[in-house]
Amino acid sequence: MSLTPGSLVGYLRAEFAKAANRRVWLFFVQLAIALPAAISVVVVDAFWTYVLAIVGVALLIVWWALNTSYMAARNAAHAARRAALLSGGVVNKYSPSEILSLKSRLTVSEATAKKYEKSDYYATKEPVGPRRLGEMLEESAFYSADLQRASANAMLVIIGIFALIAASAALSALPFADRDNLLLVVRIGLSVLVFVMSSDVLGAYIAHKGAARSIEEIRARLIAADRSGYPQADVLLAMVDYNSAVESAPESIPFAYRFSEKDLNQKWSEYQRDREAARAVAPDM
Repeated sequence: MSLTPGSLVGYLRAEFAKAANRRVWLFFVQLAIALPAAISVVVVDAFWTYVLAIVGVALLIVWWALNTSYMAARNAAHAARRAALLSGGVVNKYSPSEILSLKSRLTVSEATAKKYEKSDYYATKEPVGPRRLGEMLEESAFYSADLQRASANAMLVIIGIFALIAASAALSALPFADRDNLLLVVRIGLSVLVFVMSSDVLGAYIAHKGAARSIEEIRARLIAADRSGYPQADVLLAMVDYNSAVESAPESIPFAYRFSEKDLNQKWSEYQRDREAARAVAPDM
């Protein structure tokens, strides 16, 4: 079966949903991996120390399997997203060989993708061409930048929670501030630090913030391209840079879009109306 713009939207949404689910599980598995190290700080029995080591290795294998599945779904989602942009914006059909290549990278079934199809996923009404692709890219950039900012804020909250846990542990030990207890608090604090770094919460925060800035800059370029009549070269270069920005950034946190969907849709609709009004004043655009 050929891949239409509508079916590609279904695939990209299904793959992103799968990747988001895997990212949640990865976070909790990474937390679980850090727990044996933290518990070993207070466990002195050799038998239980060996048990904790075995549990840690088992959890590491689970993490490896989940990470492999996550990366496959993430790569498939971005492949479907790129294909959907080109198919819906400037081309209608792909060759059989390209369809075969794309399908070999997808990880969800056709039936699953069908459930995720959304006819109004891109709100542009322009005919196929640079203008349509430009509007699709700007819409994608608008949503992506906001979701990346929300994800950065979520990472900052997680960092704050673990900092609070470490501080609470330190304060609770003050009444028993002898040498051994202080060493125990330091070890627990180091275990918390290991988790924060191993799960790359801090790195994710920095990456989300950087991605939001980069995507906003690309959207500004697309707004300028709109005023110039969407030169094809400008639109294609913006697409290349947008792909680079979103694919190098971590996926937005799960449920971020669901929580902000209504507000973002309203803001985009208002922006579209204002843009159409501005175009009507300057018909030569």
